[in-house]
Amino acid sequence: MIVVPLDKALPDNEIESSIIRAEAEAVIFDKKYLEFFQDIKSNSNCKLKHFICMDLENLDDSILSLPNLMLQGKELIKNGDTKYDDVKINENGMSIMLFTSGTTSMAKIVMLSQANICANIYSTGCIAKVTKEDTFLSFLPLHHTYESTTTFLYGLYSGITIAFCDGLRYVSQNLKEYKVTGFVCVPLILEAMYKKIKKGIKDKHLQIPFAILTAISNFLLLFGIDVRRKFFKSIIDELGRSFKTCYLWCCTNG
Repeated sequence: MIVVPLDKALPDNEIESSIIRAEAEAVIFDKKYLEFFQDIKSNSNCKLKHFICMDLENLDDSILSLPNLMLQGKELIKNGDTKYDDVKINENGMSIMLFTSGTTSMAKIVMLSQANICANIYSTGCIAKVTKEDTFLSFLPLHHTYESTTTFLYGLYSGITIAFCDGLRYVSQNLKEYKVTGFVCVPLILEAMYKKIKKGIKDKHLQIPFAILTAISNFLLLFGIDVRRKFFKSIIDELGRSFKTCYLWCCTNG
């Protein structure tokens, strides 16, 4: 099948437009969107045939229950059905359609194959060294390839623990309480954290001591001596003592 992940925070009209443009034939949703998808069925341009609700029992024949479908699937497997195991995968065929953020115009559709995604996971492993001892915080949109590949899929591939953020305002709190060792982010997130740290230093009138310790620390690093965790203990404690790595997404206009 081809999957089409959508942002649940999109306005209803954009969700409907995306479903129509993708020519989706099935949709999985939670009960909050039940009324919306019941209404969308009347749109003649919509090709949806299967409506699957994640957290409700069957309401009628037109709305299916995901838990019930899973139970039916387990029963089929128990009775010897091997359709799922016998699926032939075309690694170079389109497997996923993703919508861009659409900040400058209508969102564009990106088509990826399983080979594309696996190549990204492998490439990430060549530059990012994480182990099963690591815990990463996930707070970027999972319906975009960046977070889904570099945190979610690469995380599963590497055996790390993934903690899901309670919201952007809780990033600092989550870093400490989940003992996070790293996360994937965009530059804007780090800029916000940097400004907050600088403000804290200024409010406590520690600009001069901070500048002196920074200079000493940078000098010692030239000789392979790293005292940053001792010199800047109070700042690191705000991020969480376990934190050690972040990965940035950089894009070009080329």
